[in-house]
Amino acid sequence: QFAANPERLKNLHFAFVVLLRAVRRAAPYLSAYQYTGSGDAAEDARTAELMRRLLGTSILRSCEPLFEAFDEGMLFREAQAPWWSLKKQFKGVFHNISKVIDCVSCSKCRLHAKVTMLGLGTALKMLLLPEDLLATAVSQQEVVALVNTLTKFSTAIHYVKEMTQLQYARYFDPPADLAPKKPGAAVPAAASAPA
Repeated sequence: QFAANPERLKNLHFAFVVLLRAVRRAAPYLSAYQYTGSGDAAEDARTAELMRRLLGTSILRSCEPLFEAFDEGMLFREAQAPWWSLKKQFKGVFHNISKVIDCVSCSKCRLHAKVTMLGLGTALKMLLLPEDLLATAVSQQEVVALVNTLTKFSTAIHYVKEMTQLQYARYFDPPADLAPKKPGAAVPAAASAPA
């Protein structure tokens, strides 16, 4: 799918940068968040520790230059449309995608799509809201969806890299039965004309 549509791969990487930038911007809120509600204090403590490790990872710090690929401050500074009109368009797009997702017959696929859309919506909310409003405007379900979506995009990028390497190896080192025939090569006996 990506080989025939390279813009999908660009979109995947761009969305991942948006998710990472949202996590970085909301890091103070996410690290202070009370991860409770599982009913198991040990599991809640483990969740909080894993979030602190995610927020403090060197990988997130090493992505700092990539965050310049998306500047949410410029998003609503378009001269042709006021900021409230663009926000309304965003809401309209999310609403339309939700309506399409509702038509999917597979309940598992529908659930995954809705969680991913909630994660992307949460990332945009974290980027566009003033930082002092994050503590009251983002719910536990949105935090869970954000982390889940970040995981999905990270895994997808990992597999794209792996599949690209496999495709490269297949193209440049194909199996003997798929390798192009050299000019003047002997024709296999089964394919030779009857005598």
